[in-house]
Amino acid sequence: MRRSEFEANIAECEAFLAERNDGVLAFAGEDGWPKAVPLNYVWHNGSVYFHGSKKGEKMNGLAADPRAEFVVYEAHAFIPSYFSDPYLACPATVFFRSVRIRGEIEQVEDAAEKAAALGALMRSMQPEGGHAPIDAGDPRYAASLRGVALMRLVAKETTGKFKFGQNLSEPKRDRVLEGLEQRDRPGDERAAAEIRARIPQKDDRVKRQT
Repeated sequence: MRRSEFEANIAECEAFLAERNDGVLAFAGEDGWPKAVPLNYVWHNGSVYFHGSKKGEKMNGLAADPRAEFVVYEAHAFIPSYFSDPYLACPATVFFRSVRIRGEIEQVEDAAEKAAALGALMRSMQPEGGHAPIDAGDPRYAASLRGVALMRLVAKETTGKFKFGQNLSEPKRDRVLEGLEQRDRPGDERAAAEIRARIPQKDDRVKRQT
């Protein structure tokens, strides 16, 4: 059962997609078995783009059936059971963000769109530069743009799940925050910030007496 308190809105999903550059694409393989392929992507102009060879199992499968699901996931922190319960193992969990996009894959043929999306991918993964800008009008890139396959995921449904203790009582949430601060592993600081960002704001305005 999906818990509504963990559901992310579309703005949160898009911000997360823009932040990351790796995910898993699931589709029907040529042999009829489901296939799940890890790949790099870029969120550009409201769409997911990824590239690869024009031939191979992935391209053959998507040509036969363009329906696919793309998943982006980041685990921020493992929350041990003893952060909130001294006896039971049940409270152990992981705080994470994930986005699932269901849609169809289209192959991009326009050279300008290819150049723009691949340029965005390079800026995401190599922000320091060190290369000539990818330009459809640059003859040095002409052969590469013709030879590479660029796919766009046309989203039909996007869902996000961001789990950061929204279901915890205030005392348990405070104990988790204290445990994260004391442990201080990679990801703990971000997890604590995400928890605090989701704490309901109390109305502390003073009522004026009339």
